[in-house]
Amino acid sequence: MKKKDLSIRWHSRAGLGAITAANALCEIIGKYTEYHSQSFPDFGSEKRGAPVTAYNRFSSEKIIVTHHVEKPEIALLLDTTLINPTELDYSDITRGITEDLLINTAQEKTKFSEKFSGNVWHLDATDISKKIIGRNIPNVPMLGALIKVSGLTDIDTFAIHLTEFLAKTFPQKIVDGNISALRKGYENVIKVSK
Repeated sequence: MKKKDLSIRWHSRAGLGAITAANALCEIIGKYTEYHSQSFPDFGSEKRGAPVTAYNRFSSEKIIVTHHVEKPEIALLLDTTLINPTELDYSDITRGITEDLLINTAQEKTKFSEKFSGNVWHLDATDISKKIIGRNIPNVPMLGALIKVSGLTDIDTFAIHLTEFLAKTFPQKIVDGNISALRKGYENVIKVSK
């Protein structure tokens, strides 16, 4: 049976870890599953806090395209301040999504569930990261939510390989905190009822 191809778009701000999360996801899924994988960011020379977008593609076939993902099955929003507060314009975030939208928010009900026809999921990844890691870096809890929603792999296998990925750069205490945050994200993501 052919595995389903999957594309993902990350909406974030510089410093929240979306690019690192997309790269980790790409490396782990590409190395330890039957998927071919691709990850790339889209940003300028901005500083911390500037809007960034990252993309992933996973396919059972070799990936030859290198352009932005226009119609992702899944999109993640790591910072809701990317929404225009005056006009409540969600179009940049929801553009082209075909299945699922994961939002880092404490609100159980969001306007996204009214404006987007697909599945909307919420997770307070900011709270999880602040409590477990001690900083507002919601990327790893959102990765946990993404693993649950996407079904790319199981959480235990992903946690083992994420531990290896993070251990190349961070001390064990930070690695352990991130794995705890990953599991919390997986356990606490909630599908918003329409």
